[in-house]
Amino acid sequence: MTVEAVKTNRPAMIVVNFLSVSRILGSLALFLVTPMTSVFFVIYVYCIASDIADGQLARRLKVESNTGALLDSVADIAFIAAVLIILIPLLAFEQWMLALVAIVVGIRILTWIIGVIKFRKVSLIHTYANKISGLIMATFPILLQFLSLSVSIIIVFIAAVLAALDELGITIRAKELKRNAVCMFKL
Repeated sequence: MTVEAVKTNRPAMIVVNFLSVSRILGSLALFLVTPMTSVFFVIYVYCIASDIADGQLARRLKVESNTGALLDSVADIAFIAAVLIILIPLLAFEQWMLALVAIVVGIRILTWIIGVIKFRKVSLIHTYANKISGLIMATFPILLQFLSLSVSIIIVFIAAVLAALDELGITIRAKELKRNAVCMFKL
């Protein structure tokens, strides 16, 4: 994006980045309400909607940027971390379930370490797999209404580990950091 394009679309970029910042604030607000109540779900659904909207608006309004991609990734991490911190104590997670979460977190941390070493930046990358797994993770509380905890965890784990491995592959293979890489097979 040229400097002129950024100046022309600055209001659009502010709106898009505001959606990401509001998701961070919404994630923090989840700690202030009773989990699994209607107020919790209103904030939860807002966070999901803002995640979907910010990327679509950025592409449609042609204001995609590395800063926006980084802000969106930080907002995603804040949201996922908040939900995990809130839900893990409430649900009867077995050790194997927590081990699956630890595997995904471990792959993510390894990816970030490699990114810092290789690019001198944390390599938070927007991939299709990350978007799909984020959507599947976002449905986790809803899945719990219809499926067992075990089945819900396995569905989320498969999506999350595939996305984490995709981002790890991109980070290892890429010559330069491209936050909007599609997948490891299309660098």
